Amino acid sequence: MTLQQLRYIVEVYKCGSITEAAHRLFIAQPSLSKAIKDVEDEFHITILKRGRHGASFTEDGMKFLQFAHRVLDASDDIYEYFSQDQPKEKDIYLSVSSQHYMFPVDALIRFMQRKAGAAGYVARIREVKTLQVVQDVLVQDSQIGILYVSDLIASYMHRLFEKNNLEFIPFYKFPPYVYLSKRHPLAGQKSLTVQKLARYPYVRYEQGGDPYQFSEEFVIPEICSQKVVYVTDRSTMFSILSHTDAYNLGTGCLIPSVASDDITAIPLKGEFGGMTIGWIQLKNMSLSAEMEEYIRLLRESLCQVAHVRT
Repeated sequence: MTLQQLRYIVEVYKCGSITEAAHRLFIAQPSLSKAIKDVEDEFHITILKRGRHGASFTEDGMKFLQFAHRVLDASDDIYEYFSQDQPKEKDIYLSVSSQHYMFPVDALIRFMQRKAGAAGYVARIREVKTLQVVQDVLVQDSQIGILYVSDLIASYMHRLFEKNNLEFIPFYKFPPYVYLSKRHPLAGQKSLTVQKLARYPYVRYEQGGDPYQFSEEFVIPEICSQKVVYVTDRSTMFSILSHTDAYNLGTGCLIPSVASDDITAIPLKGEFGGMTIGWIQLKNMSLSAEMEEYIRLLRESLCQVAHVRT
């Protein structure tokens, strides 16, 4: 399939007939018909329904036409962008997928503040499930993905990264912390144990599939709560923690510019290993200068948290 064939098909649709399209394209009608037939044979579909009264687009043909328009528009954009003689300011573009953490949002706020004088930029940050973070980077919907790897599931996660040609670059390794309301009965404790948490509801991010392998919370097999609440977004998580005696487990990174004032983080005592926060990218993929700057801001955001040692 070629761009020329796509243009032929679009022109047939505009003209309403193969004869008129051939006339406007300055080619013989048999040549136009053959070009369309070659595309039909390549994809094993029928684009045009031919009859005594001419040709009309089939259902597959209309769907193909939608894709053809998108491909041709993209082709025109590429040509327009790279064929101009005059140099122009390069567009700024960031695309990030992340588990439900505060520091990527804080870093984006800082990035936007630094780029306040820029002519324009496009930035996208998606808070999604663990597997979606991996998938977004794999298909390049996002340039990087931010997630954590705990000691207990490190082997599994690194096999997953290797299988998908992804590289994991760590930021920091954290001990487990408990998130809960400042009005929680345990809020005054200097540290907590699994036993003290047993009677309280445990709020977790819903993952689907295997909640153990892809958990966003610190994986601690000893925790076995009879009350478990699954949520899909950080706002709901904070609302539940603020208004109930529920808790969540994580890094303890409460970023002042993003976190709720009602939430506190308390260390969890025990030999539970570590929780390594980092980012993934495609192996051998060069990142833009803007993305490198954003990653530096991610590190700065983590460094401002009191219990992080740099």
